[in-house]
Amino acid sequence: MSTTIKVKIFPDTPDGQAINVPDGSTYEDLLNVMDINQELVILLNDGKAVPIDDVVIEGTVTILKAISGG
Repeated sequence: MSTTIKVKIFPDTPDGQAINVPDGSTYEDLLNVMDINQELVILLNDGKAVPIDDVVIEGTVTILKAISGG
């Protein structure tokens, strides 16, 4: 079985994309599959912060990437 989630990555893909992940996957697994450094993001599921080691649940996952510069 798998779970389908909508992933929005700011600033890259604010409209989002549907992604299927195996049941039991964590947010860390999701970031690894997407090749995103977990130390440079904040994760939200339906607008609420989630720990990296929580199991992914259905909803809209927002990945906020750190932006630097001036």
